[in-house]
Amino acid sequence: MSAPLFNLVLYKALKNLEKSNTILNRLTQICGYADDILVIARSLPALKALCVELSREAGRVGLVVSPDKTKYMRISASPSQRSVKGITTNGVTYEGVTEFIYFGTLISNDNSVEKEIQKRILAGNRTYFAAISFFSSRLLSRAIKTLLYKTVIRPVVSYGAEAWTVTKKDEQALIVFERKIFRRIYGPKYENGEWKSRTNRELEETRKEENMVKWIKGQSMSLLGYLERMEEDRMPKNIFTQELKGTRRRGRPRNGWKEEVERDLQVLGVRRWRELVIDREKWKDIVRQAKAHSGL
Repeated sequence: MSAPLFNLVLYKALKNLEKSNTILNRLTQICGYADDILVIARSLPALKALCVELSREAGRVGLVVSPDKTKYMRISASPSQRSVKGITTNGVTYEGVTEFIYFGTLISNDNSVEKEIQKRILAGNRTYFAAISFFSSRLLSRAIKTLLYKTVIRPVVSYGAEAWTVTKKDEQALIVFERKIFRRIYGPKYENGEWKSRTNRELEETRKEENMVKWIKGQSMSLLGYLERMEEDRMPKNIFTQELKGTRRRGRPRNGWKEEVERDLQVLGVRRWRELVIDREKWKDIVRQAKAHSGL
């Protein structure tokens, strides 16, 4: 009973700090799940004030915020503003970091997923080499090995990938990793009296399945449908539908997640997607088409 009782006590401490709306139209916000708490603020004074309130409410129920487990990170579009200095509030100093892991996902102060993808590929490599005896075995068929990849290795690499905004460089890194495994699954080919490694084209023609990038794009479309059908009063829906305000810096802006998914829908020839997404079965068909489309 210790885990649920702790969560109930923590919920009571946070409930008094809960406010309506989201960080898009207020100074602070608390995101909590189980015993992991993320505090977001638009300014340093607002953050310090919220930390004081959080420590006070936690103290009322006998909880203490651990300075060793609590980190501070400043996110900014300008590299010069991404300070790594810690902060001191209420007599407690919290270490400043450039990145941290939240629910298994690496969050960096430049808001880039490149490091997260590299981390995921490394985790996938460890999983692959731990099970390499299965992929090298002649007792297992290609179908079993492919199923093993899809159920054990791909989920490790693609954890949280439906929310990624990937670049061509990221896509190439994911495809190279996946091809390495399928070269092991299918093995070399015997041609003109010698064994040769399969080319990328030959590998794709032999597989006749979606690669990891197409699969991720399909998952992103599935998430888009989920968010669009969500109730209006839910926090994710509010953040999803809000428009960011302020002036943009010089240069070409980064592509946003929503813009990337809408571009992929245009490649599929999908128009008026907000009308189609209401029908779950039709939207599932669109997701399946995305995973098999040659243009994605």
